[in-house]
Amino acid sequence: MKKYLGILGKLLVLAIFALAIWLLYQKLRSYSLHEIKLSLNHIPVTHLALSFGLMILNYGILIGYDWLALKAIHKKLGMSRVCMVSFVGCVISYNFGALLGGSTVRYRLYSAWGFGALDIVRLVLMLAVTFWVGAMGLAGVIFLFAPPDIPAGLGIGPAHIRPLGAALLGLCLLYLIVCWWARGRAIRIFGKEFALPTLSIAVAQTVVAGCDLVAAASCLYALLPSDSGVSFLEFLPGYLLAQVTVVLTHVPGGMGVLEVILINLLHGISSQTVFAAILAFRVIYYLLPLMLTAVLLGCYEIYLRRHDAGSFHDASRWLQAWLPTLLAYAVFVAGAVLCLSVVIPLNPRYLLFLRNHIPLWCLEGAHMLTGLVGVLLLVLAYALELRKRAAWRMVVGALCVGIVGNLCKGGDWPEALLLLAVLFPLLASRRSFGRIAPIGRREYPIQWAMAVALVVSCAILLGVTLIGLPPDSDFLLRTSYLANGPRILRTLTAELVFLVLLIGLYARRRKRC
Repeated sequence: MKKYLGILGKLLVLAIFALAIWLLYQKLRSYSLHEIKLSLNHIPVTHLALSFGLMILNYGILIGYDWLALKAIHKKLGMSRVCMVSFVGCVISYNFGALLGGSTVRYRLYSAWGFGALDIVRLVLMLAVTFWVGAMGLAGVIFLFAPPDIPAGLGIGPAHIRPLGAALLGLCLLYLIVCWWARGRAIRIFGKEFALPTLSIAVAQTVVAGCDLVAAASCLYALLPSDSGVSFLEFLPGYLLAQVTVVLTHVPGGMGVLEVILINLLHGISSQTVFAAILAFRVIYYLLPLMLTAVLLGCYEIYLRRHDAGSFHDASRWLQAWLPTLLAYAVFVAGAVLCLSVVIPLNPRYLLFLRNHIPLWCLEGAHMLTGLVGVLLLVLAYALELRKRAAWRMVVGALCVGIVGNLCKGGDWPEALLLLAVLFPLLASRRSFGRIAPIGRREYPIQWAMAVALVVSCAILLGVTLIGLPPDSDFLLRTSYLANGPRILRTLTAELVFLVLLIGLYARRRKRC
């Protein structure tokens, strides 16, 4: 029964994601891809730099979550390790959420450092308490003293917002009062025992979580137009509501959910402008830290290999305990980027430039090959997490092919650079992938299968939205430098067929085993 409840929960996450994507499509269907690109190009470099700096500040604040949780459960850990587990744990959780097990890295790190299962459960629970106490306290203060301007169509005014703010602030204060009364002792509620922190730690939890939410909101707000007419105090409540919804729905990265809520609440800014700002925010706040983590760990692996003995044995041991998981997630992201990038039409002026430098067959082949590599990376990511040597070799080869394909299909150097950022730590940590076992022997987890299907479905949906369905039977056979539509639909068809073939091969191998 528990197994089926887990599957039902993941299906519910997918249903919420699908609903959010549909609502987002309804909001953006009147805008062209060119208009969204223009909105992206209109974001000043200074705003991008400010957002990047606020992102660094925010991840520094996030260290307080783990540090306070360790204090609350009376455990000690070196500050360097606290910084490591906080940064990596937050990066994975923000990008992948509960669908792909965002807490896996935290569990592996803390268990490698000698923490028991009960200690890790208490610590993770304290992390959740910190977020919710800070969110309730911050939202309560804003709703009570500076209620936001809710769109008139929703029928909600200050008379409804202020009582809600008082209730949220009351819950936050109640938690502080209970912590003051308990004085660090455990209390029993409905026969269950709950360990509470001291009042000083509880107050620090509220402050840290509040500063975290304000810094993250500032990171996104910096990307909005300066003349938008929306003040930060007007923007912050909408961002809080969006983040709380993302946490409750467990949608990986809040994809679609964050966009839909903010587009509907920021009624003074055009939808494509808000969407472009959130797109830049996702690159700065989610994707860059993930790729930076992978590169830094690759450098650290090389450093440990050069100092392989003595005092570095422990560091090497805990690094190898969770590095494959992080690299598997990075490979999955790389595959998703490739699958989605091939459905974006290339600029006609750039295609005319390529006509004099790259043969048509090379452009067409590289475009399709890039999409197939994306699907292969998505499928192999889980086998990579299992440390299988065969999966490591195939992923390394696929990344090399993907880099060449991206350069040949139109000089997409950002995607090539992303693949290179994933390839480097994989090559540096090859000794972490030493399991000699067939790739398809173990059962493929439902959450990974859903994630793969989700990415491929989104790519197909985006492609059909941008290009449309084939008007006639000969449409897919048309080839020319400027024929973006047939090229994209051919690639999507090849991706779908390739995925079906991989599923068939896996089912056949499982049947033999």
